[in-house]
Amino acid sequence: MSGYVTFMMGGREMAGRLAEVREVVRAVGIEPLPGARAPVTCLLTLRDVPLPVVDLRSGADARDVGDVLVLLADATPDQEVLGLAVDQVLAVLGPEDLVPLGGDALTWRSLPSYVLEVRRNEAGRAVFVVSLRALAGLVTV
Repeated sequence: MSGYVTFMMGGREMAGRLAEVREVVRAVGIEPLPGARAPVTCLLTLRDVPLPVVDLRSGADARDVGDVLVLLADATPDQEVLGLAVDQVLAVLGPEDLVPLGGDALTWRSLPSYVLEVRRNEAGRAVFVVSLRALAGLVTV
């Protein structure tokens, strides 16, 4: 599946590739895991199944409502999943809805390694296209 899911994280619009996402759910009832260390710090019960969650929302606590991107642990749908809590999911977009930003690629070298590219949305704002699995700490880029 091609395209993007766009979301807000710390006031910044980001996009992840749809191929990495199984579903989007509300972040209601996330329970902190006492003593847990990053990247997995919370647990969400999804259809009676515990789902480990990486919560990257700045200053969030378990009562904050946001969204959870349920990520595939790898590229096959039958593999285990992991949740990635974000501030808010905005939209699902087709591949043509985010256009290349242009400019010199050297400009973007100082961005974190999970940022794959920078594109522009229909409003003309820059959107960081990220590897969701790298953002969640599943892989290194």
